[in-house]
Amino acid sequence: GETMLKRLISFLGYAAINRLSDVRIPRNAGDFRIMSRRVIEELRRLNESHGFLRGLVAYVGFKQSFIEYDRDQRFAGKGNYNRLTGSLKIGLNGLISFSSRPLQLMSLAGFILAGLSFALGGWYLLQKLLGVGLTPGLSTTVLVVSFFSGVQLLGLGLIGEYIGRIYDEVKRRPMFIIDRKINFTE
Repeated sequence: GETMLKRLISFLGYAAINRLSDVRIPRNAGDFRIMSRRVIEELRRLNESHGFLRGLVAYVGFKQSFIEYDRDQRFAGKGNYNRLTGSLKIGLNGLISFSSRPLQLMSLAGFILAGLSFALGGWYLLQKLLGVGLTPGLSTTVLVVSFFSGVQLLGLGLIGEYIGRIYDEVKRRPMFIIDRKINFTE
């Protein structure tokens, strides 16, 4: 029993996370699952306070199988889950937990905006040299605002990059997980 809007938000959320992160999360995977003791132990070692279970299960990298089932309507009571904001919160948590690309996009946007302001400055200068009448002060205002907006975005993006790297280090996720050792003595 999911609405078309809920399915659309879910589809877009999975697409964004899979496009922007290094972890591939299977579409339509929920948090209701059966896991082996080994997977549970690895998940517990991660010890994340804002864990995104669907992403963490994909991150630990063990083989997954899927069982399709029809989800029945709630039998009794009423849930607290808000279909719109709940899905957005889950998606945002997943994106933040597994990707720093939004921070990189902010840096790129700032760099592009600052560069475009230089191009716009050249255009205004060319118009001035050709004698095209410009509204007094407009070109200066537009250039100053666009240039410093770009510089601010670039600065925020760079600060975000540093914070993102600190965040990755604080999570202390292992670089690899050893499933089993063959021909090694303990």
